[in-house]
Amino acid sequence: MVVRHYVHVVDPDGARRAKIARELYARSIHAEIYESVDELVSRAPTHGTLLIADQDSTDAGESLDTIRSRNGYLPVAFYSENPSPQKIVKAMLSGALDYLDWPFSSEALDDSVDRLRRHGEKFARIERRKAEARQLIGTLTPRERDVLEGLLEGESNKEMAKRLGLSPRTVEIHRANMMSRLNAQSTSDAVRIGIYGGLGD
Repeated sequence: MVVRHYVHVVDPDGARRAKIARELYARSIHAEIYESVDELVSRAPTHGTLLIADQDSTDAGESLDTIRSRNGYLPVAFYSENPSPQKIVKAMLSGALDYLDWPFSSEALDDSVDRLRRHGEKFARIERRKAEARQLIGTLTPRERDVLEGLLEGESNKEMAKRLGLSPRTVEIHRANMMSRLNAQSTSDAVRIGIYGGLGD
């Protein structure tokens, strides 16, 4: 059996936890099960997606804050029996991507897990791009970085030269060196790398 994906199921109800895990295993999805958010956080998973029972005694937003402060970002869906619209809205505003009504159908589970997986992959791609951009920006000299920041502000070479107290020709040299270090083929490439690298935030 080829495991396609990890889903971390958090539910204090053992029978319900086991039922969901069986449904996931039947789809070649690996299920990790936990009795509580605290147990999940203590095991510190760093990949996969989350399926969490929304309990009346807990706050969905606080649960997500706890998870993300310790484990980083993982896509999450909540579920509960006969959830009120207010409960669903609160969970979604807190960052949940989906909310299922228990008991949910096999189709609803498939759709939700697929939605979480696709979002997780997209998020992971963005995080990789950000890490690559930060690494590239780290190779720049202070002046080359100044020039890149000027590009993000929409400055011309002449405006950068005036701000930095340099000649326009010197700015051109720093700009060419910056483009080379970033492997940027165009100004838009350099700007994109700067944005992904967190400059101009």
